[in-house]
Amino acid sequence: MALTPVEIDAEGERYQTTPPVVLGRTRGAGSQDALAVKTPNGEVLHVFKGVYARWGCAGSDIDCTSSTQLEIAVEGGALVVRNVGKFPTYSQGQPIDKIALGPGQWAELTLPGVYTHDGKKARIVIKTPGVAPVRSMSDAVCEACCEAWRIIDQVYDFVKEVRAMTAKELEDLEKLLHIFKGHVEALETMTARPDAVKELISFRDYIELLLPHLRRGDLSGDAVAKITSMRHRVNKLREELACRC
Repeated sequence: MALTPVEIDAEGERYQTTPPVVLGRTRGAGSQDALAVKTPNGEVLHVFKGVYARWGCAGSDIDCTSSTQLEIAVEGGALVVRNVGKFPTYSQGQPIDKIALGPGQWAELTLPGVYTHDGKKARIVIKTPGVAPVRSMSDAVCEACCEAWRIIDQVYDFVKEVRAMTAKELEDLEKLLHIFKGHVEALETMTARPDAVKELISFRDYIELLLPHLRRGDLSGDAVAKITSMRHRVNKLREELACRC
């Protein structure tokens, strides 16, 4: 039975496709290259916005992403993920050559040179249909809460200075928001819906409403007060949940 499609998740941003595909570095905007899903002949299918891919390793530096880092294909009824890049990919702290996934299985991987935009090693998950990584509700809420804090703290810095955001600052903020939205969307599919999740959903919705105003630099006094209040509440939520971020 063919295991199609496959889902690739990079820090909460998910892309579903049909194997065979490759995962690797592609030329990005500005100084940073991006992580992309591509066809075997190199056509880009999807570029992940929340992570970047390093390149240019020399000497003892082996933390760089190859243009073809992983090959993902269906073989004998299993989804097979192969590391074909110049430097190793890790799963559970061990370098891998190949991982075979049956129906309802998933693998969490650390790719060389792939980082979030705030400098953390990126979490990459490859899943066969109908399965999600098993995490506790509290861990998942904390991940979303930490992303919310990074966003609202960044927005607060701008409104505190009463200035419009630059194009680069807006681009960085929208990337953070994309990651945050991925976390919140995953929480919405869970059975339990504690008050913390409802708050995070409301934060996401309000930040999306703010984006056009941030682009124009025309926030009202009420919006600035709301941002200040949200920043205080997200910080309290981090403390209440004992999140480490």
